[in-house]
Amino acid sequence: MPHTIVVETPAHAAQIEGVLDRAFGPGRFAKTSERVRERGARHDLALSRVALNEAGNVIGVCRIYAAHAGGALLFLGPLAVDPRAQAAGLGLAMVQACVAACRAGGGSAIVLVGAERFFRPAGFTLADANRLTLPGPVDASRFLWLELRPGGLDKLHGVIGASAR
Repeated sequence: MPHTIVVETPAHAAQIEGVLDRAFGPGRFAKTSERVRERGARHDLALSRVALNEAGNVIGVCRIYAAHAGGALLFLGPLAVDPRAQAAGLGLAMVQACVAACRAGGGSAIVLVGAERFFRPAGFTLADANRLTLPGPVDASRFLWLELRPGGLDKLHGVIGASAR
């Protein structure tokens, strides 16, 4: 299925909610990642990406949030692909597009909760859970980070929350 990855805009919001509902169901609001967003992490449209099908409809989303934990960081998630468009590499392509945008935007590091084997090709490794934590329970084997520039992880410590403005 051909697709295009573009910068997220407010016009995509309703279709994104549909993709998230189909991919995760109502349980998506119970995830620890949602606690990061509730603590005031700021959604960064310029760094977030959506995938559009040939008709221009949203079939995937990868959102980036500006957050803080001892220093500025970026939080990736949610990442979702409509179940009808999964298994074609679209999720990884959106992650790679977001990582490139975050690097170009001068970000220091990205953290996320997800499967290491899925995110490893984009450069993510296990986060140091002794330095950085989420505002809720998380399986340490799913807590990942990526340094975007040398020293980008150095200042990070504590609980991930609202971005310093």
